[in-house]
Amino acid sequence: MPIELPDITVICPDPAVEHVFSSIHQRWEQLVKTSPPYSKGELFSLPFPYVVPGGVYQQLFYWDSYFIILGLNISRLHELARSIVNNFFYELKTFGIIPNSSELAHLSRSQPPLLTSMIEEVWRGDKEWLRSAYEWAKIEYKEVWMDETTHYHPQIGLNKYYDRLESMLRVKGEAYLHFDEMYIPPAFWHERVEAESGWDYTGRFHRQCGYFIPVDLNALLYKYETDLAAFARLLALNGEAEQWEQAAKRRKDLMNQYLWNEPFGMYFDFHFLNGRQHCYYSLAAFYPLWARAASKQQAAKVVRHLPLFLQPGGLAASNVQTGFQWDFPNGWAPLHWIVIKGLQNYGYDLEAQEIARRWIRLCTKVYLETGNMYEKYNVVDMSIRTVGRYPSQKGFGWTNAVYQKIAVDLLGCTVC
Repeated sequence: MPIELPDITVICPDPAVEHVFSSIHQRWEQLVKTSPPYSKGELFSLPFPYVVPGGVYQQLFYWDSYFIILGLNISRLHELARSIVNNFFYELKTFGIIPNSSELAHLSRSQPPLLTSMIEEVWRGDKEWLRSAYEWAKIEYKEVWMDETTHYHPQIGLNKYYDRLESMLRVKGEAYLHFDEMYIPPAFWHERVEAESGWDYTGRFHRQCGYFIPVDLNALLYKYETDLAAFARLLALNGEAEQWEQAAKRRKDLMNQYLWNEPFGMYFDFHFLNGRQHCYYSLAAFYPLWARAASKQQAAKVVRHLPLFLQPGGLAASNVQTGFQWDFPNGWAPLHWIVIKGLQNYGYDLEAQEIARRWIRLCTKVYLETGNMYEKYNVVDMSIRTVGRYPSQKGFGWTNAVYQKIAVDLLGCTVC
């Protein structure tokens, strides 16, 4: 769909970065889609324009969109950014969930909950819109993530990922196939749950994602609660704000109990059936820093582990080579932004700058060689020779956006 791109001028200290940045701005148009007014093929209809990742991914994805919005705002595509969030409100109204993507087969699961973070980026002082957005966010929080039959573990008081296989309808041509959970092999169900985590796939979860209390999910929901408290304050709903603040405090206390490992100085996922942490080193441990859920002492201990992940092209998702794409040696734009922002939150600006320089150098090198941005990269050999079940896709929404955000916030680029 053609859009009217704002006429911007990009100025960067590095001419190569300036060239790539300007090219990204021009390429947003290629990733904008509009649904027909009816569901078609494998995709359901959406009322507003949206941005797709690229490559084989030509649908609206939930967690991708937060990172994409960061770039759209830098490119001054503010209305497009808000239209993406309005589509998520439509999905909540229509399906009772923000699905993994706008593909019919993805209606049984969601993705990492970043709705309030998107609202924070796009509300731009419009309190009437914020009032409505606040109500939609409360619905997602209470009816999806705090549902004791799916995503909330009431005995532990923290959250897990899930997949509603029993209610899934998959459309293939004119055939509607209904899957009943009781006939689904456990391994297949866990695989689908892991897809909801966004980390599909990784050694973090031992192929049993449905039995884990993940660090990143609970950090995201801590941020969700603090965001809702901030929105409530802005809307003069002080009683509700206090309730959200209490919920966030309770979650942080439980994260410290179940997910923080003091001897290792690290956050780890908790296997609730086994009753123990899975001591697997991954960038998920930096989510509490991004969400400001860590103490200064905890942040300092987590930061000491950066050398486990730091490579010539930035950060590997983990320090373990499993053959899965969310592990070593692959690096991902969203994880780079989470870590960089988390480091900045606690005053580790030099570390953030170094990671930013390495990641931008890798993305710039590959772009100049190929003319494309990619979904994921090999941060060890500075290439797109990644591991996983499929090749790195061209496009690419969240890589484009994080490149822009890092270039402006950390590397001295300006947009005018």
